[in-house]
Amino acid sequence: MFGKIATVPRNPDPYIRNRRARETPAETPKEPRLSERAASVTLGKDAPYSGRASESLQWDMDEERLYQILQPEIREPAARIFRGAHHAMVAAGIGIMLADTVAEWREAYGSALEAGFQVVCAFFFAEYILRLIAAPGAPGAAHRGKGRARLAWAKSLGGTFDFLGALPGVLDIVFSPRYASLFGFIWAFKLVRYSPGLASLERVISNARHALLSVLLGFGILLLLAASLVYLLERSSQPDAFGSIPAALWWAIVTMTTTGYGDVVPQTVLGRMLAGIVMISGILVFALWAGILATGYAEETRRREFLRTWDLVAKVPFFHDVGAAVIADVTQLLRPRDYPAGAVVVRRGERGDCMYFVASGELEIRGRPESISYGAGDFFGELALLTGDPRNATIVATKPCTLLRLDIVDFRQMLGRQPELARIIHDEAGRRLEAAAV
Repeated sequence: MFGKIATVPRNPDPYIRNRRARETPAETPKEPRLSERAASVTLGKDAPYSGRASESLQWDMDEERLYQILQPEIREPAARIFRGAHHAMVAAGIGIMLADTVAEWREAYGSALEAGFQVVCAFFFAEYILRLIAAPGAPGAAHRGKGRARLAWAKSLGGTFDFLGALPGVLDIVFSPRYASLFGFIWAFKLVRYSPGLASLERVISNARHALLSVLLGFGILLLLAASLVYLLERSSQPDAFGSIPAALWWAIVTMTTTGYGDVVPQTVLGRMLAGIVMISGILVFALWAGILATGYAEETRRREFLRTWDLVAKVPFFHDVGAAVIADVTQLLRPRDYPAGAVVVRRGERGDCMYFVASGELEIRGRPESISYGAGDFFGELALLTGDPRNATIVATKPCTLLRLDIVDFRQMLGRQPELARIIHDEAGRRLEAAAV
């Protein structure tokens, strides 16, 4: 009842065919990759400079390899080991900084804390040197030259924080570990690189900076206005607290942020009425800030998910020949889901509310005499959406897999928008129903 999908026919649109032909010319010779060029270097008497060239190419490849290991998104074992050591050092460094401020612990474990602090400092200093060496291995950095690539990285935001992370080690040598450890809070910022959410927040603030600055300007105007008015209303009754506008600014800040310490309180009726207006105005200002950031963060999250889903959809053979416009349309409907090995994706007898496309990994049908498996490019679960019947099979992931989920509402939208995809899904569903009836 389940099986492999049929291949989508080649798109008849001549524009798409011509565009693909221009993008992937068959006749144009491809430039050899770095590893192939390195392999083509011949050594011996016939090539007096081949040894030096081979060493240079090998050094370039080492820089690229080192750059890949230091990247937070790489999942190979060496990169994972480095990330584990990096996070452990950050936690140890911050813990040492906190423990060093407790007098009893410093007296009892001073030597151990100092030794641990020096180990952490050495690690982050070595990390800075390694990232500086690996900077020419970044994509697109080859045309700059090694010196400019390293200088550009050193001046970047990530390079600046890595330099500050190495700074406590220098202060430890120049001054004393006790004073240097106070700068250990800088190491907490090194985790920003490994947090996609914080990186997204940086882009959100950058994109919404004009709106945020406008609200900040309004906040400053309201502060000055509130301080000036309370000064006029309360200076005679409370000259110590509201004797000047700068002194009244403290009350304005505390009131507009709705903190309300209570150390300075208006006593006149007009002053209390002004305080209520200032409190409400402060809530409105912060609501505007929160709304701007929430909207920008939601847009950034959708953009990141769209790019991830696009990459997954483009790798599925089912969508290879449908064109970029169709992929963009379908990408908005699909939702990627990751399943570990052994996870039950659909269960026999449950109500079907979605179908799945296999982007990677392997799955199989359980509870049937014949063995049916699915791989990249297959789809399943469409019968329950087309017929309205419960699921007729249990499907389990045999390997870690990534699936593209299509909910029933989006499924019906896709059938209406993409008649070619709808035809293929209907044909495959009919074939599976015939196979089940035999």
